Amino acid sequence: MKLIKKIGFLGAFIIPILVVLGYYGGGFWTFSAFIFAYTLIPIFDECIGKDKINVAKDDFEDILENKYFETLVHALVYVQVGIIIWALCMLAWKPLSYLEYIGFLLSMMSFTGNGINVAHELGHKKSSFARFNAKLNLMTTCYMHFYVEHNRGHHVHVATPLDPATSKKNQSFYAFWVQTVFGSFRSAWKIEKERLAKKNQSFYSIYHNEMLRAIIFPLLFISVLTFVLSFQVGYFAYVVPLFFFSQSIMAFSSLEAVNYIEHYGMVRKEIAPNKYERVNPLHSWNSCHLISNLMLFQLQRHSDHHAYASRPYQVLRHFDESPQLPFGYPVMIIIALMPPVWFALMNKKLEAWQSLGIQETEIRKVIESTI
Repeated sequence: MKLIKKIGFLGAFIIPILVVLGYYGGGFWTFSAFIFAYTLIPIFDECIGKDKINVAKDDFEDILENKYFETLVHALVYVQVGIIIWALCMLAWKPLSYLEYIGFLLSMMSFTGNGINVAHELGHKKSSFARFNAKLNLMTTCYMHFYVEHNRGHHVHVATPLDPATSKKNQSFYAFWVQTVFGSFRSAWKIEKERLAKKNQSFYSIYHNEMLRAIIFPLLFISVLTFVLSFQVGYFAYVVPLFFFSQSIMAFSSLEAVNYIEHYGMVRKEIAPNKYERVNPLHSWNSCHLISNLMLFQLQRHSDHHAYASRPYQVLRHFDESPQLPFGYPVMIIIALMPPVWFALMNKKLEAWQSLGIQETEIRKVIESTI
């Protein structure tokens, strides 16, 4: 892997730095991280271009075993927890103007929304430490059930009617948001209930039930912080829970916008009642824009991730045969918020790609020819 690209993954730390600097700059500077994420990154994407290069066979094992890449995502977990606590303290101690509050909230969302992506990467790893950090990160956005549903629900049912996190053709993002936010929560409860029943463990045990912890831990976290900060300032610091839950909703909505983009209109063939063909790289939209991929730890190489869920981000592959997005995720998220524009753009691309008639056997040959 080229040194420039290796260093490029450090770009994910730019946004939390801008969150902090923006706060101390005050005024319009509080929008800094948001503007960087949704304006400057797309500009860099277009200026610098695309990256279709996969890891060379000779370098594969070295890159796979290099702890540098895993250290980056672990570090971001604790950066996020620290910044959340710092932000809530600052808001309690020093009120912001309405403009500054909105800017700070949007900038925080730009950071914690990508934090869910960090948790996503860690949640697919086998080590208990990585999975603990994934859940810790998700706690700060009130989305701990994502760990349950994504790994044991979404990856099983993606691109089928059984998956609440797969968007349908001609479904707006807003309709999808309702489907996935509430549907994924229900799915996670069902998955966890079945798991506990198989292990003959108590459904009402906080120790055993992931979903009970998913509800209790964020509430406990913000309750303690609210109590402590309210005691310090001498009155109920309502801004603390207000900001915490606001940034959580915006962060997981950002995640669900990404889910909407990643699988829009993708459908697996039903080979028997409620049984579908194997997931392959034809069932996810991808983007090979270099800068946004570095900032998102190559989440935009999403097809390879779904074909091989445990494959670390640094060795994910690009496939020309997979459906390709016209822009990186930041631009596509903005377009998704405007359904008429989204449908006009993406329905044509979906139909054009489907008309190519690429078969699973073809993509399998491509996969087997690479690492």
